[in-house]
Amino acid sequence: MSEPLPAFDGRHPPIDPPAECINPLVWRLSRRLFADHMPGPDGWCLLCRPAITYPCVARQLADRGLTFAMTGRDPVTDRSSHRGNRGHRW
Repeated sequence: MSEPLPAFDGRHPPIDPPAECINPLVWRLSRRLFADHMPGPDGWCLLCRPAITYPCVARQLADRGLTFAMTGRDPVTDRSSHRGNRGHRW
């Protein structure tokens, strides 16, 4: 799972981007994915059921996107989005 999100409880992110959010569009998209892919009482993702257990890939991407929107850093690769070469290695 990703690291805890700053400025609020990562289990209940606000719908609107917090004031310190550096990428509101990514926040809104990730927050929508977060809301759509919730765990059910049986341990399956409510939207992906019965194919995928929780956390599904979409929920993992939502958590990753919320962290990225707040920090500008990818919690999985720990790369900044503000690189001159946009992360490409030539």
